[in-house]
Amino acid sequence: MMVINNKVARKLWEDLNFQFQKKMKGGRFLDEKMRQEILNAYEFRKQWPPYTYREYFDVTPELLNDFTEFLKTENTSKKKMELQPWVTFCDSRCSFCYYPSTMFRGEFVDPYLAALKKELKMYSETRYVKTSEFDEIVLGGGTPTVLSAEQLIDIISFCEKNFNISSDYMIKITGSTHNLDEYKLKKFAEYGVLQLDVGVQTFNDDIRRKLFIQDSGEHAEQIIRKARELGLYVCIDLMYNLPGQTMEIWRDDIKKAIELDLEGVDCYPLEVYPGTILEKQLKNGELPPPGDWKTEALMYVEAVEMFTKAGYIPVGHDRFTRVREHIEESCLNGWPWAGILTTGAGCFMGYLGRYSYQNTENVREYLEKVSRGIFPIAKIYKSSDEDMIKKVMERLYLRLPVDKKEFREKFGKLPEEVFPEAIKRLKEKGLIEVDDNAIRITKLGDIWRINIAWEFANAKAVY
Repeated sequence: MMVINNKVARKLWEDLNFQFQKKMKGGRFLDEKMRQEILNAYEFRKQWPPYTYREYFDVTPELLNDFTEFLKTENTSKKKMELQPWVTFCDSRCSFCYYPSTMFRGEFVDPYLAALKKELKMYSETRYVKTSEFDEIVLGGGTPTVLSAEQLIDIISFCEKNFNISSDYMIKITGSTHNLDEYKLKKFAEYGVLQLDVGVQTFNDDIRRKLFIQDSGEHAEQIIRKARELGLYVCIDLMYNLPGQTMEIWRDDIKKAIELDLEGVDCYPLEVYPGTILEKQLKNGELPPPGDWKTEALMYVEAVEMFTKAGYIPVGHDRFTRVREHIEESCLNGWPWAGILTTGAGCFMGYLGRYSYQNTENVREYLEKVSRGIFPIAKIYKSSDEDMIKKVMERLYLRLPVDKKEFREKFGKLPEEVFPEAIKRLKEKGLIEVDDNAIRITKLGDIWRINIAWEFANAKAVY
């Protein structure tokens, strides 16, 4: 029996249990009528929520100064945060990947790690960070596992010594199975790493080759099994609606993930980004086009149904989980008041208070700025009061309830008073349910979470 300690997380767990597990009794997650309703709710299924780095402004001296002044203030949110050092290097490039990264070169490693530590130190010495508490250290990227186990552990150790880390914190490392081996896995387990986040994408070897993924599905499976034998949690990425991916191939990937007894699976729809290798492959006719949005939506429904029947709970952005740590995650439950302090070349998930930021991607420029004691920010966005109101409603995208009492305490009105038309429209579509205490997404609404987030982002807030 899973024990949930955090009160907010416990309530979320109960909500999700009711919504996704109890309603499964007696049949499929969605019957045929509801499957048709999915395709009628909107004319198109959006793939990414509002308020991401895509909307940030190029940094100016004035904005950077404002951010620096903000860092001199106290963090009064009382929300625990995530610390995310970013290792920008990759030793290969998957065809679909749009993440900022730098091809691995040995001569860059030591200067980069020194700069990364200096940037972390710069933040750690600010008042805002000194008055913050972190319960997650996440090595992101890029592909951190291109580095040695010792180098990665050194980064983690540096964070532990220079930041206010909770006693019950979690350590997570992002990586690829082709540059993980038993030695690294043992070192991670011995140090106390909780989880590996691995970009599998698919176990199908034909599609893996088309996506330029370096190893076979069998090798990925072997690494995952070894990691779990050593006591590490493993959470993998799976992508759907890939070129050449049939519903049967997608089901096989889900079955394999369930068979591996993974702690978590993040399921993402393919989004073809300009400038990627995949975009060129599709334009040149080298690959068949992905399915339309209806195919994509039904693939997602298939994932919800199969994972839920296997005992997993949908939570957060795109995750199916079976462990309490994912439910209790402070960075998730605290949105939008918690925070992610991210550092390193190309990092783009950082948000502190009202500020969201992305660092410069160019490693040489990153090294130069940090050497001069300048925060290496390339893009930044400061949320207005209206933005923060809309970000609270974005909790629905994260499968979190919007607590009406808390909303009124912060903004002086109920959500229905601030967004009367949007809430009325979403209720009529059967995408949300509203009671005296909270607003939640419905089963149908879960498929359209991103569209729901955009409804509020595009709405005029009455406050």
